[in-house]
Amino acid sequence: MKKRLKDIADFRIGYQFRGKVKPDPMGTVRVIQIKDITPDLQIRLNELETVTVERLEPHLVQQGDVLFLSRGHRLYAVVVPAVVPNTIATGYFFVLRPKTQAVLPEYLAWTINQPDFQEALRPLRRGSHMPMVSRSDVENLQVQLPPLEVQRQLIRLNDLFAEDRRLSAAIQERHNLLVQAVSRKLICGQLTNKDN
Repeated sequence: MKKRLKDIADFRIGYQFRGKVKPDPMGTVRVIQIKDITPDLQIRLNELETVTVERLEPHLVQQGDVLFLSRGHRLYAVVVPAVVPNTIATGYFFVLRPKTQAVLPEYLAWTINQPDFQEALRPLRRGSHMPMVSRSDVENLQVQLPPLEVQRQLIRLNDLFAEDRRLSAAIQERHNLLVQAVSRKLICGQLTNKDN
């Protein structure tokens, strides 16, 4: 069954800063920026800068919110993990808060990041230097909404695949280090034919 995004999630826009985000070491508000998102779409919570801003209430994010990057050449979604109180996201993000128990935040982010959804975004982009999509356009896009158990299975499968990629990369890095160490020993004459 397909559902429009606005039927399964409330949309808000992140905090609109005037100009660049100005870190304030004495600030009590932590802010999620584009630079805080890892290549594997996780939020680096321990690196969030603090700022001082007014009128937080409509902009606060909470665990389970989905941040959708609405500007740039790579549009994606990430799930907000457990965050400390007084955390906001910048205005580059739409904050999607699932409004039904029928959708898991992880599934919502996963489906937004899938190639078919990304392809649906392509004609909606406006501008060339910093393309963006409008809130109303994104709200009206449809996503498949399978039963919760299927959503859980998809997320578990995706998590296993991500772990497999991480382990494979770690193994490859160890192989590289081993080859470099053997190469150095060969160059220095520390290995002989007998050792090979």
